[in-house]
Amino acid sequence: MSEIVLHEGQSEIITDLFIEEETRYAVVNASRGFGKSYLAACAAVLAVQELMELDEEVPNKNVAIIAPTYAQAVDIYYPLLAYQLGMEDHALKSSRVAGTFWFPKNVQLKIWSYEASERMRGTGQYFVVADEVCSWKGAGTSLKESWESVIQPCIATRWSKQNADKFGAKPGRALIISTPLGYNYFYEMYNRQDADSHWKSYTYTYTESPFLDAEEIDRVKLTLDPLKFAREYTASFEDSGNTVFYTFNRKEHIDKDLPYFETGEDVHVAIDFNVGIMASVVFALRGNQIHILDEMQGHPDTETLARSLVEKYKGHRIISYPDPSGKARKSSAAVGRTDFSILQAEGIQTRAHSKAPPIIDSVAAINKKFKNANGDIDMYIHPRCSNTIKSIERTAWVESNPDTATICKKEGVEHWTDGLRYAVEYLFPVRGGSKVTTRGFGF
Repeated sequence: MSEIVLHEGQSEIITDLFIEEETRYAVVNASRGFGKSYLAACAAVLAVQELMELDEEVPNKNVAIIAPTYAQAVDIYYPLLAYQLGMEDHALKSSRVAGTFWFPKNVQLKIWSYEASERMRGTGQYFVVADEVCSWKGAGTSLKESWESVIQPCIATRWSKQNADKFGAKPGRALIISTPLGYNYFYEMYNRQDADSHWKSYTYTYTESPFLDAEEIDRVKLTLDPLKFAREYTASFEDSGNTVFYTFNRKEHIDKDLPYFETGEDVHVAIDFNVGIMASVVFALRGNQIHILDEMQGHPDTETLARSLVEKYKGHRIISYPDPSGKARKSSAAVGRTDFSILQAEGIQTRAHSKAPPIIDSVAAINKKFKNANGDIDMYIHPRCSNTIKSIERTAWVESNPDTATICKKEGVEHWTDGLRYAVEYLFPVRGGSKVTTRGFGF
């Protein structure tokens, strides 16, 4: 078997689970770049080693790794186990398609996708890795239901301390790993240590990973808003709740002293096509900053809006950022004319992607512009833009759940921010990432 090389944080968890035996359920809340997959694979290997030491007739000698998707199971974990950790050489047989390694003495290591984990029901599991549990979606059930009705019973019923003692074995255990995503069920699991001594929780930020480039992290701070950076890189459970534009703050972002458009200055207009509303947010681009200076609404159609813009901002070049669907759609226009062609016929430039960006991306662009993780503010609003301010403050996610990426339409306040999302994402798309250095495995 290849040598296992762990950094300090990973070693702490392995020691508690397999050496000191201080915990049965380890909950690891870790940032990007911690090496969660490698930790998970190493833990599974150690569990296999423990089972190999037991007599052949001992039942339920199963180890499971549950990944969010089948692709992650076979593309990440199988090569990691088979080649990097050498499990293929020690197994009697193995199958990438089945995601399974069969070892002597009836020991089995299986990689499950979350979607398939329901089939684990009724089996006995000596050790389970639940990986990136905040990403467990699409299996028709919740993390809570999966853990309480399927996974934990597989451990507790077959590998309780009482049953394990019969075989001279350790009791069943689990390693639950994720990057946080608000105050969800993973957060409940993380806090279970307060009431149950079998549970222990760990938190590791990006500063505790030897695999991340500090200089690259500083660049990431410029591209992410504070909440997203806190979640992804400092493992913070902080949640925006159902507020979409959570970085906006009246005291910081409303400025009555913003100067109006100067002579010859370009006028930029974010437009949400909606007959009878035609919500438009009018702003200036000044350096890297967006200054929202005006708004328009109530026009019955695109033609009326276009003429009003040209009349009001005579002498200025007008650049619009309409809903990309306006390339094909018409708002009460004559046959053959689209919203885009109507604007262009009035001399208004149109800038838009070929299709609407994902809601999550366009929301992130606005949140980052209001304030990035470095504390920089690059968007301000004049108080005369009352509808825009109301829209920013009151636009919410459906059912208080940002994961649905669906904006609530009940109050009808979202039109101004819908248009603003298209403009800001077009001008300042969010692009982030982190550079990961090579591990120093001693194989």
